Amino acid sequence: MVIDQTLENELYDNGIYEAWQFVINTVTTLSTARYCKETILRLLTSMQSEHEEWKEKLWNDLTTQEGKVKKVSITTESLPDYVTSIAEEDVPTAFLLNKLTKDFFQYSRNVFDSISQIANVSLLGSKAKKPDSVDFPAMLKTFNQATYSQDFPDISAWYNGIDSNPAFQYIDAFNNRTKHTCDVYLKVSMDFLGENHSSDINPFFRKDVQHDKKNISDYLNQIFDFAQQSFDSFMVELSKEYPKKTYLNDRYNKLKGWQQKLNSAASDDYAVVYIETANDISTMPEEISVLLLNRCEDGTIYSKNCTIDTILVKKEGSEYEYIGRYVANEVCGDDTLLRYRKYRKDTVVGMPALFLTQQEWKSNPKFYKAVDCKMKLDT
Repeated sequence: MVIDQTLENELYDNGIYEAWQFVINTVTTLSTARYCKETILRLLTSMQSEHEEWKEKLWNDLTTQEGKVKKVSITTESLPDYVTSIAEEDVPTAFLLNKLTKDFFQYSRNVFDSISQIANVSLLGSKAKKPDSVDFPAMLKTFNQATYSQDFPDISAWYNGIDSNPAFQYIDAFNNRTKHTCDVYLKVSMDFLGENHSSDINPFFRKDVQHDKKNISDYLNQIFDFAQQSFDSFMVELSKEYPKKTYLNDRYNKLKGWQQKLNSAASDDYAVVYIETANDISTMPEEISVLLLNRCEDGTIYSKNCTIDTILVKKEGSEYEYIGRYVANEVCGDDTLLRYRKYRKDTVVGMPALFLTQQEWKSNPKFYKAVDCKMKLDT
């Protein structure tokens, strides 16, 4: 699937715009894994070139010797250094290879956790888990529950297919082994006389499963292709599921405001934010969710977490008839992570809801301003 503005707007149109940030994060994570892979392969090529240059110099020294007996002495001090200059500092190439290999598998594994964030917000909506509780195992377990496997059979099948794939099992095992137990390390061998070179990930044993030796040049490409193809197939399956909008009720992306500021009587200043309804407050949902969004004519989308703690409910078509209010039941901290903030319906109804909100506003006064093609409300 192509990741572009068309997809971004499609997510917006389906009421799951917060999924876009996780789509971008998955793309970025894949790009980082690709960088690690390609750098590893370049470093191996560089080591091989350095080894060949060292051999050539050694044989040149040998062949230029006079006399019938020619000899050469090889010591550890005379071996190639195998170092790579980074920011004007020489770093052992072996260290870089081990670090980048661990990074590669870490980022490859992170792809599946990032994908799980997409699945969480775009499908589960009001039932979604908090981001800090989401990873691949959590979503595998969730989509294997009877309710969600019936609601989203294509995504459930995708999760089970990935979980049983040997490539994913290797990624998961390697990542957990090197994070929690001990490094696996690489074995780089280069012939002294011949032309054979090998670079392998050592075999390892984890949770009663033997993972065999892998040729790093071939296997890193296979693993990366698997991660990329897994993301592509996930987006295809997701596109079959999110149009259902199974758990996406009572979401708001636009709020209205009414405020006054008097130079002669600051005590009468106030600003309130509200939504409108033609219904009675008793029929309104017990909980709503708000993420502020605005789409410009050119398709550009601006987004902002809602930091407003109290949202009034005004009777549609009236000028001053406020019938109730919603109060945030979770904290909205300073964070670039977009999320729908949840609000619970308050027990205060009718005009007292307006008066109480005005009084609360005075303890932390904020005026709102319209921002051209950015946000309906800003503070």
